[in-house]
Amino acid sequence: MSDLVNSEQSGATQRPATSILEVAGVSKRFGKFTAVNNVSFEIKDGEFFTLVGPSGSGKTTMLRMLVGMDTPTEGDIMLRNQRVNDLPPNQRPTCMVFQSLALFPHMTVGHNVEFPLMVRGQSESDRRTRAWELLKLLHLDPNRYYNKNVMQCSGGERQRVALARALAYDPEILFFDEPLSAIDARLRKVLQKELKDIQRDTKKTFCYVTHSLEEAMVMSDRVAILRGGVIEQIGTPSDIYASPKNAFVAEFMGEVNLLDVIGLGGYEAEWVMGYTKHRVRLPVVLGPGESRKLLIRPESLRFVTPGVVTDNIFPAQVLNEFLLGSRKQYHVEVEEGHPLTVERLREEGVSGPTVQLGWDVADSQLLES
Repeated sequence: MSDLVNSEQSGATQRPATSILEVAGVSKRFGKFTAVNNVSFEIKDGEFFTLVGPSGSGKTTMLRMLVGMDTPTEGDIMLRNQRVNDLPPNQRPTCMVFQSLALFPHMTVGHNVEFPLMVRGQSESDRRTRAWELLKLLHLDPNRYYNKNVMQCSGGERQRVALARALAYDPEILFFDEPLSAIDARLRKVLQKELKDIQRDTKKTFCYVTHSLEEAMVMSDRVAILRGGVIEQIGTPSDIYASPKNAFVAEFMGEVNLLDVIGLGGYEAEWVMGYTKHRVRLPVVLGPGESRKLLIRPESLRFVTPGVVTDNIFPAQVLNEFLLGSRKQYHVEVEEGHPLTVERLREEGVSGPTVQLGWDVADSQLLES
């Protein structure tokens, strides 16, 4: 999972200092149901910001308020220090790319891209020049695509047309409502990288909504993780991956091992698996009787060979082995009915079904449930 993190070392955009959008104590209620509850965050000018969460977390409701399709019940939305709670979408310097794309099926690719420019009254020659520029930016050869009916384009091509049309508005912020969810996995990976490249090249502010962890990790400068209408954590993908706030965030960020532990005082605890308990060493002090989750990433677990010293070591049984390109994933059990996930490099295989499984305390974290 760690290879998905869009870290600063891998060329992520440096976050600028100026906020373009601020959300202050925003709530949205539908009758007695609270979809968004007292949410606050800010989006920096020129960053790729992603709202991510499971179904029902409130991310779509939040997006609808940000673009002006819904009005907050409480709180304020500030765009460049101007309150825009009641400002309709067509009066905001923003644009949205819908999941359905909402292209005009009777128009050519070029005319779809030109539509917002036509509404603004720009001349035909200026519209055509801008459309050609945007099609080139989106890797659509204007000689081939300008006069092509948009419905003759593939799903990936239509996605690029929708983005070109959104950019034609020259908005200050582009909002995206899960635009890649209906595209096959291979093309989705290509478009994820292209979206990030386009955001970097245009220096536009992108606010993206998705339920896909991979999309959030690959593209974003910062990520806000929602659950039940509240934000659990905001940070860079690498920061959240390295230091999740709680067990929900840890599990949402990818495959993890969460051990139920009860403190014995000091740096020791009992790892509880049904009626069985094992003593483990902890990275921080846990009081007697205190219950926590001990997080260990699959890549931090290892198969310990004779003579190697580690802080925690247990005999285990290998249940399954899966090849994941350059890595292998193993499902193992220390106790029956309590599987753990281990990821090692492809060449670090196991010689039999019985192994010694271990980890160092520095590779584990104590989390709230």
